[in-house]
Amino acid sequence: MKTLIVGSGSLTDTEFLKKKYEWADLVIAADGGSLYLVDAGLEPHILLGDFDSLPDPVLQKFRKNENIEIVEFQPEKDYTDIELAINFALERGAANISIIGACGTRLDHTVANIHLLYKIIKSGAKGCIEDENNQIFLIDNSITLYKRDKFKVSLVPLPPYVKGITTTGLSYPLTDETFVFGIGRGISNEFAGEMATVSIKEGLLLVFVSKD
Repeated sequence: MKTLIVGSGSLTDTEFLKKKYEWADLVIAADGGSLYLVDAGLEPHILLGDFDSLPDPVLQKFRKNENIEIVEFQPEKDYTDIELAINFALERGAANISIIGACGTRLDHTVANIHLLYKIIKSGAKGCIEDENNQIFLIDNSITLYKRDKFKVSLVPLPPYVKGITTTGLSYPLTDETFVFGIGRGISNEFAGEMATVSIKEGLLLVFVSKD
């Protein structure tokens, strides 16, 4: 099942949101992320969170909509709304999760959300954080990437290192390389063809497909 999670981070491109909405079988709005859907004339299948970011009139309108499942949590909780949405998606059998509205001015939230990709891959599902200019993946084995115009590929190791990094289809290839945490060697590679692959033997590697 393809699942879209909409958070309350930065999201400025309504057309991007609509395309992701059409892609998904299940749409979960994490608290204030639902406002992006409202502005785009869309509605979630599930509204989840403590609702501290929702104006009461909007929340009451959601409550009256029989097509929307409401899952409410107390404000005093151990998990962010995005993590609760991921947990819920995995419980519902999500196999592919796209998270938008996960990045923004709060860098602590952004970094924490990127780390949540680990929970997704360890569950056996696929996960990606996306916005208009970025796709962020976390891999512990391999990934296939497809060329996007003006997008570059960056590889960032998580601690302490990533071993056995091999790439194909990139302008600056790697063969059985080791990246140690704290270096920037893997930034801004380019597609050499229509498709590229990245594989690793040990560790956790963040893979960014990004443009300015």
